[in-house]
Amino acid sequence: MFFPYLCFLYCIAVQATLVRKHDETFMPDFSLRVTVKNISQGCFIRESVVVNGTSPGPTLRIKPNKVSWIRVYNDMADQNLTMHWHGLSQRMAIFSDGTPVSQWPIAPMHYFDYEILPGESDAGTSFYHSHVGFQAVTANGALIVEDVRSPPYHYDGERVLQLTDYFNKTDSVIEQGLTSNPFVWSGETNGLLINGVGVGIGKQNDSSCKLPVVDVLPGEIYRFRIIGATALSHVSLAFEGHENLTIIAADARYTQPYNVSHIQVGSGQRFDILFKTKTIDELKGLNRTQFWIQFETRDRPSVYRGYASLRYKIPGAKRAITPPAPSTAPLSLPNTTYSWLEYSLQPLIPNNFPTAAEVTRRITMTVQQFQNGSIYWSQNGLNWTDTQTRTPMLIDIYKRGDAAMPNHTRALQNNNWDPITKFWSAEIGQVLEMIIQNTGSLVRNAGGLDIHPFHAHGGHFWDIGCGDGMYDVVANEEKLKGYRPVLRDTTMLYRYADVGEAE
Repeated sequence: MFFPYLCFLYCIAVQATLVRKHDETFMPDFSLRVTVKNISQGCFIRESVVVNGTSPGPTLRIKPNKVSWIRVYNDMADQNLTMHWHGLSQRMAIFSDGTPVSQWPIAPMHYFDYEILPGESDAGTSFYHSHVGFQAVTANGALIVEDVRSPPYHYDGERVLQLTDYFNKTDSVIEQGLTSNPFVWSGETNGLLINGVGVGIGKQNDSSCKLPVVDVLPGEIYRFRIIGATALSHVSLAFEGHENLTIIAADARYTQPYNVSHIQVGSGQRFDILFKTKTIDELKGLNRTQFWIQFETRDRPSVYRGYASLRYKIPGAKRAITPPAPSTAPLSLPNTTYSWLEYSLQPLIPNNFPTAAEVTRRITMTVQQFQNGSIYWSQNGLNWTDTQTRTPMLIDIYKRGDAAMPNHTRALQNNNWDPITKFWSAEIGQVLEMIIQNTGSLVRNAGGLDIHPFHAHGGHFWDIGCGDGMYDVVANEEKLKGYRPVLRDTTMLYRYADVGEAE
């Protein structure tokens, strides 16, 4: 992947605006109140962190080139909170990213006003989620940046399909296990939900369980905004009787139209598709107004299969009753296709993709899992744990200046990260080519490989492809001839095999 600019900042854009006091008299554009309550998900009752009383929380629609203030209240009595705006660079409000490098968490019974200023190029589908502990599994919601002018594609309406995982265990139990010594695994997902609705494992034959429903009108073109807000699951999804799906955007960047028969979405990824519904005559010929949306997990020890109803609303007709989930799968979804969309999606508008000759530095990041009581992930020998408490990087730089900055010379001598600050380093103006190499797990020397998303905060990058084995720059340049990649903010590190070499 190529990174177009740097986020280690000394370049902080300053706007000449009036100073405004953010107290109880300040009126934000949006308010999100985060609480803990028992909610019904997957046909189970689970104690969960919710936004404005629901999971997912409300969909936020914001305008580009305009500051929106979002006040986030932490109404929880004993948990910290932040909110991350997944897909937005926050380049104009760097302390409002919601991550451990940008802000201290919001203490219980306090609030924080987030400043959001998207640009025209940010128009599209993003989402927000908590960035503390395991709260994001339920504390999330869709975030739509509207187009400054009419969208470049015509459609009659739109629908949000937000995918989330359901776990029977509570957040606190999962967090304790994942950070404990010895390590205790959370277990596989107990269900997949669309817009917070679905059926958990063990409840498939419960007639009282509600399936997700997506209502559409006949003879229309819809923009489906598909959001991968899962904590663990890589999902394959398709629509019965509707095989022609046209991708028009990925990670909030418009693409040239690209036709697919199914969608494959990882944690953090978003795809916008044009979905053409059947005409009334076609529905009469088929004698049906209901079709199945089938979705399944991929690349995990077990497969979860779920369904939603694609329901046609016929003017003047009674609303059809949603039938129970089928006992036999109506669709045969492909296994994880590691070549899906690789070297395929191209930007709708040229995005200044640099040539190989413009690359000033190539970084290889080797990702590996190891165990020292608990389980850790290491990148070139640098590991991070949730138990480490430190001043957020940007706040530390704001307070201490150069003394808190990563030292570039030290980083170059130490696998590209500074051993003092524990941060990776780059210089302003560099064009970085970053290769992320998946390596077999050292846990019990089993060599196990996992599929894993990588998400960039602070800006999108050019995703220049993936492949099996070790990276070959010459071979990849051949694949890139005549191809212009799309700017993305989340990419998948595939595994290509169950087991690799434990180095």
